[in-house]
Amino acid sequence: MSLKVIASPNLGRKLVEDLKGELEERFDANVILLFLTNSAKNDSKRVVNLLKEKFPEAKMAGCTVEAYMTREAVWSRGVALLLIDSSKVEIAHTSGKNTENVFSRLNKTVKARKKVVMFPLVYIPNRINVAKLLTLDRFYYRKFRKANSVEEKKEILREYSRVLESKSIYPANVALRQLEGEVAGVNLMPLSGGFRTPSLFVNFKECHRCCICLGIRGNVRIHYHDVFPERGKSYEETAEILKEYFGKAEFVETVSGRIAIGEVNGKTVVEFLKERIHTRDVEENDLEKGSVPMVSPYGLTFVSKETYGCSMLGLQSYPVNIYPSIFNLENFYEKAIYTSEIFRGGISNFYNLFDRINMDKFIFFALDSNIIPMFSKKIHLIRAHINSLTDEDYLGIFTSFPSYKSTNIKRKYLTEIERGLCFNGTGTSFMVEVPD
Repeated sequence: MSLKVIASPNLGRKLVEDLKGELEERFDANVILLFLTNSAKNDSKRVVNLLKEKFPEAKMAGCTVEAYMTREAVWSRGVALLLIDSSKVEIAHTSGKNTENVFSRLNKTVKARKKVVMFPLVYIPNRINVAKLLTLDRFYYRKFRKANSVEEKKEILREYSRVLESKSIYPANVALRQLEGEVAGVNLMPLSGGFRTPSLFVNFKECHRCCICLGIRGNVRIHYHDVFPERGKSYEETAEILKEYFGKAEFVETVSGRIAIGEVNGKTVVEFLKERIHTRDVEENDLEKGSVPMVSPYGLTFVSKETYGCSMLGLQSYPVNIYPSIFNLENFYEKAIYTSEIFRGGISNFYNLFDRINMDKFIFFALDSNIIPMFSKKIHLIRAHINSLTDEDYLGIFTSFPSYKSTNIKRKYLTEIERGLCFNGTGTSFMVEVPD
């Protein structure tokens, strides 16, 4: 398998000229991965057309990311390309409204047992669809308030969840559950969102609410890492671990169904949040500008009934009554824990992903994009650490909540929320180790 990394932090005409210059060197590629930063979205058509002209027979896939890392630098501008010449990589994509159906069809299409999947956790449609969702939110919340029992409330939330999934959300654990083999998940949710975000690219065309899978055959190894201590053997043990790790932790009672949360301590999620922090209301104008905050250091941590692992859901002051979750809550305890995000040990905790393996092969990795606002320029320390371990080229991307699924997970990850399935709203990463 031959691989080549090409990157340019420039925009507009200079970006295209940079890529043209790099692509003049002869390199056969039948698979192209494109990672486009948000600042370069206006250049996407020219970049994609250039790739199509240069490699008309190649399979192509890609997505928008917050930033990328090579041996030379970390950039939140421009684009990065990974050119692959191999008969062992296949690309497939699907789309649709039902998460189980979409990802089970994707699974049937890709035969390889090692997979990297890219999909939008949350897709923000156009103004009309957002307006419809806000109207439906008010409708279902009125039904929720009139319900005569907790179980009736949950059924209403499950009904509304199906609406949310059909329009906007692919819950991470539902999606990954449909995929067989060992899977690394690039779950797309930008730090700041707007209409028609995030973007994905497949076979030289831009798509939005589609799901892309790379199947990789051969001696490929996938590694997963989270920055947290190991989980407990019961709800109480995990809760104590969370209290010690986060310092401030408040236990709250929730009412939820599938991916919809109706109340926290008898209030809407947004009312609950506003009682604890001063936060600006998100407005429609933010969608127009593409500046809706999609992540937050404040959130609800839910503990799994199956593994006693947990996942954090970030909270923002959105204009909704029923709060959407990016993972299915059916198998979690309703007593959640309100916490604020913190990484004990700082950015060096992310080094462990690279310290555990032999770094003499090409690596592709994904890091939690939350570390960009949290650590700012210190993320260059990760690059320096990797460079101290290897002389090989590599490519890393910064994206939301990298996830992992495998039948052979040996460590008791705090983020393992189902048997063999790891997902969390912060602090995760994965690496794909590619042989020569």
